[in-house]
Amino acid sequence: MRSPFRWFRRRAEYALMGERTNVLESEFSLHLGRKCRFVPAAAKGGYDMIFYVLDGSRRIAVARVNNPDKSNNDPIGELDPGVPLGSEDRLQREWMAYRKLHPLGLSPQPMWRSDDCIVCAWLPWKRASEILVKRREFVWEIIGRSFHAIRRMHDADVVHLDLNTGNLLVEENGPGLAIIDFEFGPVDWVTPEQQMAFDYLRLIDDFVKPRRGGRVMLENVGKLTGMLDENVSPEIRNAAMGFSFAKLHRLGNERDLCSALRAVFHRLQE
Repeated sequence: MRSPFRWFRRRAEYALMGERTNVLESEFSLHLGRKCRFVPAAAKGGYDMIFYVLDGSRRIAVARVNNPDKSNNDPIGELDPGVPLGSEDRLQREWMAYRKLHPLGLSPQPMWRSDDCIVCAWLPWKRASEILVKRREFVWEIIGRSFHAIRRMHDADVVHLDLNTGNLLVEENGPGLAIIDFEFGPVDWVTPEQQMAFDYLRLIDDFVKPRRGGRVMLENVGKLTGMLDENVSPEIRNAAMGFSFAKLHRLGNERDLCSALRAVFHRLQE
């Protein structure tokens, strides 16, 4: 059950953004060539405020807007390979990721941006996390699509660093999958190979959750490692990944799974 206090806090945050939202709405309407409206979205928005963009009653886009009054207190450990970026850097990272990934069919289409806002085309797909709550047997289909997408994302020189099933949009009646919410950047000590390996491991850690299909996945870890073998590039297989267990607690508690994963990530448990 959602907390009423959280609901009131979110409404207050959107109210404080009213004046700036009106300006952005006007600027994007000018870019679009017709009147549109910014309407608060149900999504939490992470470090930013999320708006649906409506053309009449039709949802056409999603806007991510920096909110200088919004506070976040995510705990960051000294061994975490990725950290939340500042407002401008966060929008820039997401914008550039979408510019690279949309032509590959791996993200929403970037449409317009300002210093504190980016707008991307509406993609009417569900988050993988929502699908798996009701259809845990769909986990293998989503794992297969997501591993293939991660490999292509890395080939495009993009990493995510906070990849979970909530950041995957899945086409239920087709083959599509899109990756969203690029809010983290790498710390100084982590190598590109470690970042790419972490993308796979971070997602597997989320799949371990029972409500994400964890029981189905853990019943056949051989199938999981087989899917990884098809997608994980040779250069990241020897990345030193022992640090990842400071962040990936669920994965670290699954000894049989970790043992199997060492066939792919050879230095996982150093």
